[in-house]
Amino acid sequence: MESHEYEMYHQDLRYRGIVRQDGQVQVYMQNHCIDSSKEMEFDSKKDTDTSVNLFCAGLLSGILHGICSFMKKDGNPLEDVEAKARAVLDHPLSYLGVKGYEETPRISKITIDLYFYSFLEEEEAIERCKKALKKNILYQTILPAMEIELRYHSSL
Repeated sequence: MESHEYEMYHQDLRYRGIVRQDGQVQVYMQNHCIDSSKEMEFDSKKDTDTSVNLFCAGLLSGILHGICSFMKKDGNPLEDVEAKARAVLDHPLSYLGVKGYEETPRISKITIDLYFYSFLEEEEAIERCKKALKKNILYQTILPAMEIELRYHSSL
């Protein structure tokens, strides 16, 4: 496949990760850098940018950006948009290395409650949100690997 033909169907995204002396990981993108403290943190008193938190936050923000952008282009922008997400981590004791627990730790489900106001009828607004998700990069990439439940809440 020639280069211009390849670029019609694909875009390569590149990242560079460096592990620093203090154990932090820095990931460089084209014009930005983010830090990650650990893969996962179970101490609720530590507010850290773990890989799992960044992954879930990226999914949530990607879904919100995708839906809001689609609805705006459609001429029916959503207002007062807010969402809450809950991720279910299966087998955390295996991740922590507790003896006798050998199952594979993974995020098995993410539940997202989407709150919004729309001038459309609730059912029509929800159908358009679902249509937006069909073109959402992160949602479509992750959906085959885990359950993502979206619950819609329209305010009057």
